[in-house]
Amino acid sequence: MRPRSIARLLRAFGPVWLRRPGTPRRAVVALTRRCTCRCTQCSSWSMEPGQELSPAELGGLFAAMPRLAWLDLTGGEPCLRSDWLACLEAVLDNTPSLAVLHFPTNGWFPEQAAAGARLVRARRPDVELLVTVSFDGPPALHDRLRGRPGSWDAAVRTWTALQDLTGVDVFVGTTVGPDNRGALEELGQALRRELPGFEDHLWHWNLTQVSAMFFGNAPSAAAGSGTIADRAADLRLVAQHLRRRWPPRSPVDLMELGFLVNLRAWLGGEPLGMACQALHSACFVSAEGWLYPCHVWDRPIADLRERGFDLRAVWAEAEALAARRGAVALECGGCFTPCEAYPTLVGSPGRAALLTVRRGLRALRAPAPSAPPGA
Repeated sequence: MRPRSIARLLRAFGPVWLRRPGTPRRAVVALTRRCTCRCTQCSSWSMEPGQELSPAELGGLFAAMPRLAWLDLTGGEPCLRSDWLACLEAVLDNTPSLAVLHFPTNGWFPEQAAAGARLVRARRPDVELLVTVSFDGPPALHDRLRGRPGSWDAAVRTWTALQDLTGVDVFVGTTVGPDNRGALEELGQALRRELPGFEDHLWHWNLTQVSAMFFGNAPSAAAGSGTIADRAADLRLVAQHLRRRWPPRSPVDLMELGFLVNLRAWLGGEPLGMACQALHSACFVSAEGWLYPCHVWDRPIADLRERGFDLRAVWAEAEALAARRGAVALECGGCFTPCEAYPTLVGSPGRAALLTVRRGLRALRAPAPSAPPGA
């Protein structure tokens, strides 16, 4: 990440360390619930899609967040939209403060993903572009978990297409859960063998997450949200991955290591010690335009389409303020998902640095972990 981008992030997030800003500085925005995969850990593809925000409506949404510095576009599969490039144009034309743009892809649309990356690079060379390509297991297991034969080969094609572009940081994203905990070493070998330019510091992990409204994988909305973990097995895996990724090479590496160090502590039963940023500096907007505290807590705040995308007004209303207090009080059940962990680290930099250094030194001094059962 370039110094100019870091400076823009600091300018955007500096004020949130002292007070709640009038509009979000970071957002996760879904472009669609639709997906070409049928993943075992996610059922968004089976949910009835509503009326997705049009590019023009997306423009109105982003114009209502003038200080937005950090944006994740997600799905479903965002590249599936036939107006994918128009959606990106709506982002790029209405986010003057944007420093970081990220989108994930399941890999089935290499041409569209590459075209989107080229558009961002041409229209906004000042924006850091991060793309995550999903790989959840070695080839046969990945295809089974994704519910579609050929998913591994498609993801390799997308990785290769993006690696050929200048100014695009491409990462592997792996969701760790009961079906692939014992196959991660084999997955690492396959990634090193088949992905040009792959190194371990480009490998991002997150634990399987539950959300009725986003993943559609909770029995009901009342079941809550959060992270599914076999704490003992996942703690060993995360400790191994920490050692694999050391030392950091970039600010993105530092952020990822901060996430893993604190995830390790959380899996070990420690209180996180930092306040979630949901509805303080961060938020989630669904593909239909509903504002939520985050992407996993099923607590809708307002239909922004019906409100004319007047996000500043909605942000200051009683429902949003009550949900913010609920996030701090962990009424959501609590989680440590990457989408919420990263802004939490940025939103409490002093506290985060102190805890991360302390926990990181403890992790480095700890004996090398043994492999979990089945690995």
